[in-house]
Amino acid sequence: MVSVPPGAGSDDDLSRYRYHTGAALRPVAPGEEPALLFRDLGPVALALYLRGQLRRLAGPYTPLLYMRDLDYREPFVDHADIGRLVLLRVGEMGAWHAGLPGVYVARASRPVAADAVGYAPPGTTLADVARLAAGARDAGALREALGGRLHDEARAGALARLDRLNAELAETEVFAEPLRRAYQASDPERRAAARAELARLGIAEIDLCAAWHHLPADRRELMRAVLSGADLARLGGRR
Repeated sequence: MVSVPPGAGSDDDLSRYRYHTGAALRPVAPGEEPALLFRDLGPVALALYLRGQLRRLAGPYTPLLYMRDLDYREPFVDHADIGRLVLLRVGEMGAWHAGLPGVYVARASRPVAADAVGYAPPGTTLADVARLAAGARDAGALREALGGRLHDEARAGALARLDRLNAELAETEVFAEPLRRAYQASDPERRAAARAELARLGIAEIDLCAAWHHLPADRRELMRAVLSGADLARLGGRR
């Protein structure tokens, strides 16, 4: 059985979530905490965070907050370059090793201090962030380490880009969502019709199902162009 750090209550024991991470979890030992961790929120949640309106760092249904260290290699490319959250004072979060190299989790319902969360804007590598922010204990110190006023400007520019990206996503999702629902339906006829529609439109499964910011700009533009004129009535979608 995975041991719980001294003083931790049973609610801090995350070993039961092996089903969620796919590997055996273990607590981060005192003194073993990374100086900082990173999180990819996705464009919609990140825009909320930058406006100070995000109330939960984890997804709406997951029991765990997933984070990664500097060495972790994400299984996707952030083609839109939206930036990452930077999580400081990891020891306060009750973080556990997720059982996967470079991946950490914490209980999603556990509060995270607002000043323990900062932002690495587009154009900064995570390695640079880790180097410049070494020793930063709060978001204010992280801001200063990343340029102070220049960081503020990069943050404002990132929010403007996110708003444009999210507007594109909302516009495209009107048509992509019913097509995706048909593509993933239990009815084989609906799935076959959706696959035929994908072939007709010249788009692939990854275009339809990947996160919007993980698609290259040319694929996002193609999706917007072909789906805006698609007739999805026969798939049970909207026109």
